[in-house]
This record gives sequence, C-alpha cells and structure tokens, in this order.
Amino acid sequence: MIRLEMKFSAVPSLVECLTSVCHPPSRGLSSPTRSHIRHCRKEQDLPRLTNQLLNSSGSSQANQLLNKLNDHLGSGMLRPELAHQLFDKLFPQTVPVSADALNVLFSALACGLPSAACNDGPALAIALFKHMARARCRQVMAPTNHTYNTLIECCHMTHRPDIGPAFFGLLLKTGITADVFTFNSLLKCLCDMKQSDEALGMLLHRMPGDMPDVISYSVIIKSFCDNGRSQRALDLLRMMTKKGSDHSPNVVSYTIIIGGLIKEGELSKACALFHEMMQQGVVPDVVT
Repeated sequence: MIRLEMKFSAVPSLVECLTSVCHPPSRGLSSPTRSHIRHCRKEQDLPRLTNQLLNSSGSSQANQLLNKLNDHLGSGMLRPELAHQLFDKLFPQTVPVSADALNVLFSALACGLPSAACNDGPALAIALFKHMARARCRQVMAPTNHTYNTLIECCHMTHRPDIGPAFFGLLLKTGITADVFTFNSLLKCLCDMKQSDEALGMLLHRMPGDMPDVISYSVIIKSFCDNGRSQRALDLLRMMTKKGSDHSPNVVSYTIIIGGLIKEGELSKACALFHEMMQQGVVPDVVT
C-alpha cells in the first residue's frame, strides 16, 4: 500500500456533511469489507456474522459491551439512545477493542433493515462513528484503513455518495494509508454524483500509476455509458488496452461499453467492439 502525500481539496468537512442532513449517512467495517457488506443482506444473517467476529476477538469487558450491542441489534431492539449509552461505556476501557469487531458492528448497522426501535441503521452507524471521533478514544477504538474503506463503500451502497469524499479527506488528514479499495469506493461515489470526469481525473492524476485495477476503470466506464457517453468510455478502454497487465479490460469492461453503444444506436460500433473483444481473447458471457 502507498502513503499519499497530498491534499484532497474541494472536499467538504465530515462535520459539514453530517450536519447537513437530518439522518446522518454511513458506517464502518473490516478487512473483508465488501464481503461483509454483501453477505449482510439478510437481516437474520446479521447476528450470526457479528457474533462470529465479536466472539473471536477476546473476552474483555469492551467486547462484552459490543456483544450486548449485537444482541440488541439482532433482536431489533437497538434504540439509538441505548446504542450511544453502550458506546459511552466503551470509551473508558483500557483494553483495545478489536478493529474487526467494531468494524463488523458498523457494517451490520449499515446493512440492517429498519425496525421499530431504529428505522435508520446507517444513520446510527455514522452517529456512533462521529461520537467515537469526538471522544478522541483512539487508544480503545482506532479507525483503520478498512474502517474508512467501509464507510466510503457504504456511502455508495446507501445512496449517500456526497459523504464519501468527506471520509476520504478525513482518512488523508489522519495519515492512514489509502489503497486501491479506498480509491475504487471513492470513484463509485463520484460517479454516483455524476462527476465522471472528476473520477477520471482522480484515476489519472491522483492514484499512483500502478494502483488502478480493472475495477477502477470499469466503474468510470459504466458511469460514462449510463450517461450517454459511450464514446468516452471507449476511449478509456483503449487506454486500458495500451497499459496492459492489471489494467487490461475484461469481459465486464467490454460488455458495459457494448451495451452502452447499443443504447445509443451505435450498432456497428458495438459489433466491431464485440469482434475486437474476441480477438483479444476475452470470452463473452451470457450478459454480453
């Protein structure tokens, strides 16, 4: 991973973003970030997943408090007031809380379905993260790279992309290392806000040259195609082909552009790109 020595200007502060809405946005998580989020889709899976990580992280009083949070969450009885009370009890602890346990709790909140006790889990996760940040309790609960990756990814998943750049700015400010997952989640947020050109500028000028992967490019390609700019996406595909190696387009990249060209009535270009894909040894799938 690469330490970034740069300023991310033109990004609203996290406090500004959080106070601009009645229900704060996002959340937090752990190393298998996307796996945890995507497998938390069913409400009944939340207690199982969270217990798995909490129970593996030790038996300290801090983790017992996290287990209590999880129990209330799993039963649909976790009121925001109770969550804040339990979180307050975590701050004086001298034994560090497992980052995995804390992050998975945040992800469970982010993915949980509304209940009578709490109708906005993502908002509660953000409020708890904000609470934690204000308490300056880094000795007990220190956000990690994976925490911020999850927060930014969840901004995309829960349709609050405007918060993503603020978390990215906070990550840089705190000196935590950004990796390709951080950037890919940020690119999704920028594209969600229809800032495809800004996302492309981020990829070309702010990401270290060897960092972008095929997902980085495909996120922007999809955004261009979704907004009727398939030719721009095709230009980016050409750039990927020239770079080669980990940047080489895959079946997803080609399929997105072929679909975009067809939607724009460019059937001849779509067919030509399909044949080019075959010549490059990329095997089409059922979607293509």
